[in-house]
Amino acid sequence: MGYCKVFQCDTFRSLPYQKQMVNKLHFSADSLHQPVPGAAGMPGAFPGLTIPVDIPPFHFQTRRVSVDWRCFSAIDVERVAREVDVAALQEHITGVTFCDLDGERCPHCGQPVDPILLKVLRMAQLSIEYLLHCQERLGTSLATHARRLQAAHAELAYTQQQVAEQEVQLRGVKEENRRWKKLIAMQQLLLQAGPHTYCKCYLCDKAFMNDSFLQAHIQRRHAEVTKAGEHWDNFSLHFPRQVFPHWM
Repeated sequence: MGYCKVFQCDTFRSLPYQKQMVNKLHFSADSLHQPVPGAAGMPGAFPGLTIPVDIPPFHFQTRRVSVDWRCFSAIDVERVAREVDVAALQEHITGVTFCDLDGERCPHCGQPVDPILLKVLRMAQLSIEYLLHCQERLGTSLATHARRLQAAHAELAYTQQQVAEQEVQLRGVKEENRRWKKLIAMQQLLLQAGPHTYCKCYLCDKAFMNDSFLQAHIQRRHAEVTKAGEHWDNFSLHFPRQVFPHWM
């Protein structure tokens, strides 16, 4: 049986650069389910980092889409590569990846496609399908981690607010603690000095630990008497003692 020679050339037999790039891609569908170093339960793991275990296994889909030769013949591949037309790739990626090449014949001579070329195209289809699967999984994982990051930012902001409030409360507690320490130290000094060291108010029965407290008490509780005393002092300065000897 003869095969179409249109797609047969030495380019497919000697591609050193492409071969090197393919040799670097040593990954498989099982690598998505293998344990990752530093995962939960392993040394070097980050706190709270968990690896999802409910990822469904990957399976290749059956090719059922027929090849649209007219649509593919209208594509300018050189222009797509030159202009990096990603939109054109997105438009035709489903037709390229999931088209059924079995039984296709060359539209020029009607001969079956070369089996080696057909195998290359099938491998390209499987590679694209697997990469699409990886892209979908990475997009899902990225969205999940974005939600977790947003929740972590919200929790961090709440924690920072709590820390700020506790710092304010701590400063108040420290200030109150200093006041109580001074008060206790003063009371200890008074207890050591004896009961006659209290400053007694001459207008009432109250006593205070020092003169400053006593003066504050007199100004607060006996303001009228204090004003009257000041008025009498001013009056006595203007009138000598001989004028009112019986008042003195």
